[in-house]
Order: sequence, then C-alpha cells, then structure tokens
Amino acid sequence: MTEPREYDLQVVIASGPEALGRAVLGLAFAISAVASGVNVLVILTLNGITWLTTNEPSAEHKINGFDSVRSYLAILKEAGVAVRLCSACVAGHCAVPPAGHDALREKPYIGLAEAAIRAARDSVQTVVF
Repeated sequence: MTEPREYDLQVVIASGPEALGRAVLGLAFAISAVASGVNVLVILTLNGITWLTTNEPSAEHKINGFDSVRSYLAILKEAGVAVRLCSACVAGHCAVPPAGHDALREKPYIGLAEAAIRAARDSVQTVVF
C-alpha cells in the first residue's frame, strides 16, 4: 500500500502486551512529534499488531503516569495520523496471531520493505519501540 503523503518520522511499535511500557512510550513519542508539527507514520509490527484488536485488555491500562494504548491510538486517529499494520504480520508470518486476528485483515497495512526504502532513500527518521 503506497502512502499518499510524505512523512518525516516513522514510529515502529513492535511491542505488545508483554512490553506495555515500551508500546505506550512509543505512542506517546508519536503524539509528541505530531503536536510539534511533524508528519508521522505509525507502523505496528510483530506483537504490536495486537493493539488494533478489540479484545486486548491491557490496551486499557495506564502505566507510570502515561495514558493507555487505546487512548493514544484514539488521539493519533483524531489527529489524522496514518497507523499501518505490517503486511507480513497480518498474514500471520511474524508472530503468533492474537485473538481477533482475522479482523486485522481489513485494516490498512504497509510492507516493511517499503518502510525501509522510505527510511533509506527519503531520509525519513525511524524509531522502534
């Protein structure tokens, strides 16, 4: 899936419920960048795809003064930030598919090769959480 606009920053969330703090920090980082006027693309990969399922209870948990994953994803959506799933992960090639995995096939996705090319050729900064 080709993205229609240029991005200055790609935030890759590979952490799922097993590393809630890392996932929350990555999303808070993305929100901070957006608030600063940076065009951000968020990519959920590996266990991070879990955050777009509707039945993950830890998505509602606040941690260390930060809000929940669900709240941060809502803020990003409201701000018009593109959130994409790794196409290979959605196909079940990268991690054990979470419950509710089939619904993820309807969400927008991106190939990691596309993200890597964007980082290399377009000098898009990329951070991984």
